[in-house]
Amino acid sequence: MKKVVLIVALLNILLLVGCSNANNSQNEALKLEQHQRNKKIKHNRKIWTEKISKAKNINNAEYDKYVTIVPKGYNDEDMTLNRLKNGNQLLVVAQVVNLQPELGRLWLNEAKATIHVERVISGNRSLKNHNILTEFSGGLNQAKDYFVSPEGKYVGTQQGFKPQTLIYSTNPTVPMPNIGQRIIVGLKKYQPDNQSQQKFYRKYGLTPKNFYVINNPEVTYWVEKNGQFKLNNPAFYQKQNRNKYPQLFKITKKLNQMY
Repeated sequence: MKKVVLIVALLNILLLVGCSNANNSQNEALKLEQHQRNKKIKHNRKIWTEKISKAKNINNAEYDKYVTIVPKGYNDEDMTLNRLKNGNQLLVVAQVVNLQPELGRLWLNEAKATIHVERVISGNRSLKNHNILTEFSGGLNQAKDYFVSPEGKYVGTQQGFKPQTLIYSTNPTVPMPNIGQRIIVGLKKYQPDNQSQQKFYRKYGLTPKNFYVINNPEVTYWVEKNGQFKLNNPAFYQKQNRNKYPQLFKITKKLNQMY
């Protein structure tokens, strides 16, 4: 009987040691992966910064004042954390790994963003520790594609821009996170409306397999700043709005406590 007890005890010890070794190996692998990702982020940030520094910034502070608003359709009374989870196919904590321009877009700037999913708050759990693609509003484009009339004529010359001039702009209501920043965002898997749209996105490497579209970016979208997640739309922090949306600020507090 004593021999049986000793054997069982020995097996338990070996099992615990085995699990401990497996956990240690997994932790080491994650640390190595994080180190490599940090190096890539540093490299990507340098390239993106250099591109922006060479571009003409066309942001207009006066114009921004009038477009930085809370969307009229947002109803704070109905907002809860469960509703946030249920209202998105995918809700994640992620880190921005790379930003790339989508040159050739007419009338607007969009950036292809590679994000690394750190946590899946709700949705497809298998995406944890994987990279996926999304789009951020703003970025780089050429003047010949941005300054175009509804009739398709280039009108940038009137404003002093040569067609090949690289321009940079951001969306004041949905500011673009920096490479390396963490975000909490609701996503849905991209489903093309037609073959023409699918072909258009494919030229940027965005397909139904890897591309996720941001849901309600002007409302349910947080960016980490100084160790705290903050609503990405600055309008929520304007003096006249700070006390109007208590539910969304409660969710923001909960997300910071959780992540």
